[in-house]
Amino acid sequence: MADAAGNTPSPPANLIEIDPNEYHTYYFRRNGRDFPLHRLPLEQRDDPTAVTLPSILPADRRDMERRIVQHHVVNFALGGVNYFGPFRECLTPPHNKVVLDVGSASGKWIEEVSDEFHHVPDFHGVEIVPRSPTQLTNAWFVVYDFQREGLNHEAASVDVVHARFQNWHFVHISNFLAQVAKVLKPGGLFLSGELDLHLEYLNAEQWPATAHLYNLVYNHMRQRGYTPDIATGLSRRLESITSDQGVPLFTDCESRVISIPVGRSPDASNELGLNQEQQRELPVLAMDSLKSLSSSLKPFLLSLGFAEVEVNGPIEAHRRELEYNNAKMTYRMTWARRR
Repeated sequence: MADAAGNTPSPPANLIEIDPNEYHTYYFRRNGRDFPLHRLPLEQRDDPTAVTLPSILPADRRDMERRIVQHHVVNFALGGVNYFGPFRECLTPPHNKVVLDVGSASGKWIEEVSDEFHHVPDFHGVEIVPRSPTQLTNAWFVVYDFQREGLNHEAASVDVVHARFQNWHFVHISNFLAQVAKVLKPGGLFLSGELDLHLEYLNAEQWPATAHLYNLVYNHMRQRGYTPDIATGLSRRLESITSDQGVPLFTDCESRVISIPVGRSPDASNELGLNQEQQRELPVLAMDSLKSLSSSLKPFLLSLGFAEVEVNGPIEAHRRELEYNNAKMTYRMTWARRR
């Protein structure tokens, strides 16, 4: 895709293309799932008995597929759009605009948004391990550990930073927000979208296994320094990011919250204004995404020292509760402008 000047965008010359045949060298396997090898201490890499996991969720094809389903759930709930806040306004006019998708997974968000905004010359995706994203003419993807190393883009070089589903990954969220402030141009836009870990239960007594499972994961994430509920106070965190002189770096912080139905039964409340077919399809799609999440959480639970039978039981009970009851998941959207 050529930009307004007739140039086809391309990655910087200092980037080295990763051969797909080398992808497997970026992972190690534990309990049947693949995790980022670069995060595993050297002394553990040749020890098959090591149980320490460097991340909560695996970074393999199965979890990328789960995140695609999660993408469709949110897109469905937002009426078929992939953004919120003044996103469209920020890309007008399109000349020399740069959109950075942080934690791009398989590239699904970039694939759809870059197709809609095909006149925007540059979409960049970053992930900590290589996947095989769709080949796009106005986008490219890079691999580095942005969660620990920060963002590699130059200061004031990006118009929009988009980050979703990162509450599983960040330990120091304030450091990340400072990095976002660094790379955004003045007036640039930050978009965050996060699903709460806990569900909203229509009848809490029907969800004992789910409550137990999520509380267990939540508490152990907190013990390791993660902030699984980062979205609940993200506006305040953004307002607390300041320059060395104490000047706030973000302004116009706003947020929006929606509830997404989960389960086999159609959503009677229909808060999202869905038609009858959508009322049937969205809760099932959301349920499937949570079932996949429970599979992705299994290696982490085993790494805590639980026996497999102690993990399989709660997971299966959680899945049964999803099948026979109704709940809602909360999606929190936050956006702010760079001063």
